[in-house]
Amino acid sequence: MRENAALRPACALARVRRRTRARGLAIWYAVVMSDEHEQQASDDGERVAFTHFAFTDETQYNVGPVRGLGMVSAPAGEVAALAAELGALSGSSGVGELKWEKVRSAKGRYAAEQALRWALERACEGRLRVDTLTWGADVARHDQQPLPHRARLEHMYRRLLGEILPRCWPAGSRFAVHPDEQGALRWQMLARGLTQIVALEPRRSVAEPLIQLADLFVGLAAFSRQAYATYDRWLALTHAHAAQTELSASDRVRCRLLDDFFLECKLRGLGVSLRTNAGLRTYDAARPVCFWWAETH
Repeated sequence: MRENAALRPACALARVRRRTRARGLAIWYAVVMSDEHEQQASDDGERVAFTHFAFTDETQYNVGPVRGLGMVSAPAGEVAALAAELGALSGSSGVGELKWEKVRSAKGRYAAEQALRWALERACEGRLRVDTLTWGADVARHDQQPLPHRARLEHMYRRLLGEILPRCWPAGSRFAVHPDEQGALRWQMLARGLTQIVALEPRRSVAEPLIQLADLFVGLAAFSRQAYATYDRWLALTHAHAAQTELSASDRVRCRLLDDFFLECKLRGLGVSLRTNAGLRTYDAARPVCFWWAETH
């Protein structure tokens, strides 16, 4: 197709902005790491600086039958390159910010598919980890009544950061955590007592590709549980080559994404289950991509 001449300046400007944004992320993280290394050198040998970054986001913590948290973590020395790579990839997809909420059309599905495949590749290379923690709205602790929404979210965050994150990386690791901005949470109180967390600073997801990736993974994880019956129906219709008009357009798009993602996990031997428990779930904590269920964790 011949490109409209009137669109060339705008397209070129968009490409420049995407490249500049990706370079900006890489420069920002490089400066952070440079400052951190200087801090280490001035601490008389006492290692207090962080060794890893973790980026987190939550999905529908106060609505719906399934809630969740997503986390992308990586060694500090890898984060600049990872952020730049993913930023460039999402920029080229033309959807702007990567979000599960945008997976409602073929364009949104394509952007999500590219990002998910990229993440699986990087995880298999050992450059990052992805962990999600999902729970039912009625989950309770030790046979008690379910906690209020915000208190339960704080409790799950402490499990994610205090129990799951430390077991993902070598003993003695220290983490700088960047959650998506969430005004309902008292971040400093939440981090109290988590000695492995040496920095916790919320950031806007629009400027953090790895927070966006966490959003995408936890959205998919929650959907796989909440809408498994829909996925099962989509699968039956697909295998029968039957019309899928009884399903909404967004459900068809999301079901296909879930199916493709599950197949990709199987091909890579990641030990991810889907049909056995009616939702994405991982049993082996050593895997680089883990779908945790709070009810059984």
